[in-house]
Amino acid sequence: MIYRLEQGVPKIIGADGYVRIKCGLTWVQEHRLVVENFIGRKLTNEETIHHLDHNRMHNSIENLMLFPNQKEHKAFENKIKQFGITNPIMKQINERWNIK
Repeated sequence: MIYRLEQGVPKIIGADGYVRIKCGLTWVQEHRLVVENFIGRKLTNEETIHHLDHNRMHNSIENLMLFPNQKEHKAFENKIKQFGITNPIMKQINERWNIK
C-alpha cells in the first residue's frame, strides 16, 4: 500500500533531520512517500533517495533523485565532490524521472 500525502497528517523531524509522517501506526520518511507517490509503487529497501540541495526537510519531487542502491548513490556523490556539477551530471539529474 502506498500512503497518500494529505494535509493535517502528523509530522515530526527526527534526530537525523528527516521529516517523518504518521502512516497508520508507523512513522515513514516523507521523502520516500513523495517518491513512491510519484512513481506509483513502493520503494524497495535497497533504493535510496538523494536530496539535490542536501536539505533533508525539502521533500518536493523536484529536489529528489532515486538511486537503485546506496553504492550508486555514493558514486554520484563522489563524482560531484570530485568534478562539481558537470554536463553529464546535469543530464543525469534532468533525466531522473524519465521512467521507462
